[in-house]
Amino acid sequence: MPEKMSVWAVLVGMVDRPGAALANVTAYPRWRWVLPVLLMAIALILSLALTAPMLTVQARQVMAEQMVRLPADQARLVQGQMEQFQKPEVVVGTAFATVLVGQILGWLILAIAIYFGVLIAGGELEFKRILAATPWLSLPFAIELVLQAVFAQTQGHLIINQGLSYLVSVGKPMDDMRNLTYVALGQLTLFGLWHWVLVYALLRRAAKLSGNVAFVLTLVCAALGVGARLALAALSGMLNPR
Repeated sequence: MPEKMSVWAVLVGMVDRPGAALANVTAYPRWRWVLPVLLMAIALILSLALTAPMLTVQARQVMAEQMVRLPADQARLVQGQMEQFQKPEVVVGTAFATVLVGQILGWLILAIAIYFGVLIAGGELEFKRILAATPWLSLPFAIELVLQAVFAQTQGHLIINQGLSYLVSVGKPMDDMRNLTYVALGQLTLFGLWHWVLVYALLRRAAKLSGNVAFVLTLVCAALGVGARLALAALSGMLNPR
């Protein structure tokens, strides 16, 4: 068994030697998930603190877009009821809770997918060890949150179109989010690629799978992740028809 690395050494290792760092986390899983979870929470708080005014404006724009589709009398009634939900503290609080709960569920689902993938491939890695390593796989997204918030603060506007989604955007957020091609292209980012490189490193070094098997399992997990987002987008489109 390798010598135990400090969490700070693991953090640095996620950049220059992710395979060894993740293998060390799975070898010594106790409380090793705390630091990446805290970093994600801090990144989310910092992001929301920098973008709160812009999120409020965006929420009002989306609401206005929805109001256009309603009859005048119904629109006035709904707008009066929704005013309280457009307050900055409500918008930010809702965004924080939604993203945090979604992230925790994402970690759990990814850990389950990796666990069963490793079992099917003939590897041996306990679920608790995979679960301890899973939050580390999302460090690229924590960095992305902060960088996008800094960009928004300096440029005065949010990044609306993620990844390559701008190629098919029609300029209307509600319509874009119903477009499955738009949602799929939005997943193609450098930070998303880094995330899947870390998944591959976990499968390759910690689960000790061959390169080809680890690569195929990484693709399967990526496809499942994109598929889940597409399913949510399709469900949202059904619940909020044009």
